[in-house]
Amino acid sequence: MYRSINLNEHNEYLKMLKVLEQRTKYVEYVLVDEDDTRLINNLQDCIFAQKNVNKWWGTESSQRCRLYKIKASPKLFSQLKRFSTFCELKTGDWGDYTESTDFGINDIAFFDDKTEPILFTTTHEGYIELRDDINS
Repeated sequence: MYRSINLNEHNEYLKMLKVLEQRTKYVEYVLVDEDDTRLINNLQDCIFAQKNVNKWWGTESSQRCRLYKIKASPKLFSQLKRFSTFCELKTGDWGDYTESTDFGINDIAFFDDKTEPILFTTTHEGYIELRDDINS
């Protein structure tokens, strides 16, 4: 169903965004950090739904977070391309750990016309999951 991928390098991230841009109809963006609204600030005209949730792709939380459904657009992907990557998964002396990037800790899921997302992140944990039918 899904496989974990790393997009630690900016060029890998941009390559994946190019694949996503061709297929995505909308994204679900969850404000895990409610103060980090950088991505949605300039996309108000693309937001078509929002609700408070405590469960979303890859995550179940006691914390209620705001989920935004955002129509895929050149404007959205232009914003996304400004980030270095979603998150970096590193390996150290004590195993794997996550390094935050300028994207922050908010989660994002990209949807085409299927029920399951093409790709989703659990950003603060360093997980990026890609649907098996998608070639990266």
